[in-house]
Amino acid sequence: MNENKRIAKNSLVLCIRLIITTFVGLYTTRLVFIELGTDDYGLYAVVGGIVSMMGFLSTAMLATSYRYISVEIGKGDNGNPNKVFNTAFIIHLILALIFIIIAETIGVWYIKNCLNVTLSKVPDTLFVLHFTVIATVFSIASVPFQGLITAKEKFLVRVSIEIIGAFLKLGFVLLLILYVGNKLRAYAIIMAIVIALPSLIFFMYCWIKEKEVVRWNFNKQKSDYNDMFSFTVWIMIGTIAHMSVRQGGALIVNLFFGTVLNAAFGIASQIYNYTMMFVRNLSQAAVPQIMKSHSSGNSERSLTLVYKISKYAFFIMLIPAIPILLSVDSILSLWLKEVPEFTKQFTVLMIINGLIGVLGSGFDAAIQSTGKIKKAQIWYSIIMISTLPIAYLMFALRFPPYAITIVTMVATIINLLVQIEILSGLTDFKVVEYFSNTIKPVFFVSMITVLQVFLRVFFGQDFFDLIIFSFISVVLSLFTVYLVGLTKNEKNIINNYLIKIKLLII
Repeated sequence: MNENKRIAKNSLVLCIRLIITTFVGLYTTRLVFIELGTDDYGLYAVVGGIVSMMGFLSTAMLATSYRYISVEIGKGDNGNPNKVFNTAFIIHLILALIFIIIAETIGVWYIKNCLNVTLSKVPDTLFVLHFTVIATVFSIASVPFQGLITAKEKFLVRVSIEIIGAFLKLGFVLLLILYVGNKLRAYAIIMAIVIALPSLIFFMYCWIKEKEVVRWNFNKQKSDYNDMFSFTVWIMIGTIAHMSVRQGGALIVNLFFGTVLNAAFGIASQIYNYTMMFVRNLSQAAVPQIMKSHSSGNSERSLTLVYKISKYAFFIMLIPAIPILLSVDSILSLWLKEVPEFTKQFTVLMIINGLIGVLGSGFDAAIQSTGKIKKAQIWYSIIMISTLPIAYLMFALRFPPYAITIVTMVATIINLLVQIEILSGLTDFKVVEYFSNTIKPVFFVSMITVLQVFLRVFFGQDFFDLIIFSFISVVLSLFTVYLVGLTKNEKNIINNYLIKIKLLII
């Protein structure tokens, strides 16, 4: 029960972070879009996409770092987190060097030879690339430190650092309004600082608070490096596939439709990412415990968390998704002075795809906790990367730009089914229990919640109507989730908390 409470508290802390960073981030994005303009904003989205695609190493290793550290912590006195941390840190130093080489060779070549921009914009594009590479190197080097903080479940620390980063970015962007020079280059410098500074704070915190774990102790056992690197390679393959869909898709859109459509794709991705942050909060809070429970031999609790996290994640994303989906025109017109074409279609389809994907929120953690990830990563990669040639073919046949998100949606459904099959073979995962505990309540809540479309017609498109409808929508969704989506035991837990809050107020 104490461990479940810790998940709830960490989720709450992360949600508070999300609310702050979402409002700050949305306002910052609006300012950046206005100051840079459609073409430069789309250009930065493409170049940032290239760096993100090459920076998959950072994402892959973060999963590896907190997986190995969490497992060591779960072993209790038999674990050695210091050895694992140092192994990960040394690998990261090597990966940072590899990243620089790749970014400054393949990245530069692509910009000069393939990117669909005017010749006069090439120097600015290269400038953006160089500064983003510098920031990304700091980010890669900080991954073991972030992994340690995640494994230790010190989410308040992460929240504080990320909020500082969000306000730092806003402050610099406000200065960008006053700047009269090349704003694209200035924004590239701003983003480099905003990414690098939080990484330095992660370093300093761990050296002060987790000295026993991060103290330098060179690990001479080659087998440890081989084991971690092998795990990383398979995680990396899956991450490449994910980045290919997100960033490779942006490159294909650029190839056929230019930077204006990249702006639409980038804005829709921003809204999708902010919506998904609600889900990631719960997943981040639960992943260490899924892994620790498995490594300590309590596989039953590990799978119970998987069923529940998948259900809760869907509900958490559904609550903001409904008002966004039903008011997308109002949101875009109020948020942006000029809404690029197809932004609405990209946004709606990306959010629906996200709702489908979160039904397997706990699957990755459960599979990774077993250490047997090869099969899952291969299938995921094949399924997701296949969306790119299919999208390319569809664009060549003159399908609309948003066709790529429809293809991605189909791939998400197929991958979900494949993960269920793999997880059933690796653990005691039971499809019947997953259907009963996750899919069934999700289905009924969705069917009731979607009826809000009839309520939306009674409200206009201005800001006041949007706020009122969104408030009513959230209340109705929460009420539906409580009545239809929760078990009797879950309702009792909520009721007890409400009683405690009531007594505190009184």
